[in-house]
Amino acid sequence: METTSKAILEKIQEQAEEKWGDKWLLELVRKYCQISGDESATVRTRKPQIARAFEVGSCTLETAIALAAAVGCKFQMSCTSIEVIDL
Repeated sequence: METTSKAILEKIQEQAEEKWGDKWLLELVRKYCQISGDESATVRTRKPQIARAFEVGSCTLETAIALAAAVGCKFQMSCTSIEVIDL
């Protein structure tokens, strides 16, 4: 899988569709509002924002993490380093 924001959102959408069928966006937004940590977030205020993220294939990292969590996924970061030793 590519690691572009569009590819990540496509995977989140795929998981949401599997989980909730045709009502995936509404249910995803509901779950997003529950876990986002923003007490002022409501389905009514967030649905256009989330729909737009999927339309344009981009969102903030915080939103992507919350959307992934809403469908039961999480991100994993793996770091590597290269050390050059002159002999």
